[in-house]
Amino acid sequence: MKFLISNDDGVHAPGLLALYQALSSIGEVMVVAPNNEQSGCASSLSITTPLYTHQLDSGFIAVNGTPADCIYMALHELYRHTRFDCVITGINSGANLGQDVLFSGTFGAALTAQLFGIPAIATSLVGGGVKGDGQEQASHYQMAADEIVKLLVDTPILDMCKNLPYHVLNVNIPDVGSVDDIKGRKITSLGHSQIARPVHNMVDPRGRDAYWLSLRKCQNEQSAETEDVQSSAINLTDEQAVAAGYISLSPVRLPHTPIAALDTLSTLVL
Repeated sequence: MKFLISNDDGVHAPGLLALYQALSSIGEVMVVAPNNEQSGCASSLSITTPLYTHQLDSGFIAVNGTPADCIYMALHELYRHTRFDCVITGINSGANLGQDVLFSGTFGAALTAQLFGIPAIATSLVGGGVKGDGQEQASHYQMAADEIVKLLVDTPILDMCKNLPYHVLNVNIPDVGSVDDIKGRKITSLGHSQIARPVHNMVDPRGRDAYWLSLRKCQNEQSAETEDVQSSAINLTDEQAVAAGYISLSPVRLPHTPIAALDTLSTLVL
């Protein structure tokens, strides 16, 4: 198998390296990723400025652009003669749950691949493996990467993705102490949680108003009862699944024009 991987945390991120190492055990892996962090850029493309590439000693290709730029360039220029079996993005440092996928560069890169007919999976480590002194623990990303490989090898998920055009599989892996703490996998829908404080206002050292955007959710909405999750067969959200220790697999369809909406709007007199 041939894999193309990217992320929005940058080409040096531990999640990207862990994903590369794990996927290399089952196939050939090419890496094209931003040269610095690009979180929150969704599927934006750089169409007003030129892009430049730099190949690292590892063979990874760094691009001075967005995650979507990286996938776009890889498919149409850098590896235009390569037929990829799947594009996998991540492993993101932190969750991409619910409405956050609309802003995520990790998801946006996978979405870009699906626009061109390549099966795509966006992966995230809930919590990002940040512990104690703030250092990200590589072992947590490695555990998450191993779970992604198990998903590809032990299940027919990749074949299913190939049969679902214009869908991205959004995967969130709970950040637990050991693999034994992962309770299994759940097929989920995207949840929707209220943002605790969307904009933080502050004054910078020069006395100017400054604003910091945030997607942090209200804490009381992030809890879920394990018993409810274990008994749920339908309508389980991604937040509920990971809160209960399950890997969340959410099929997300790209924007399209639904027939029901066309029927509803056709009744209007414009």
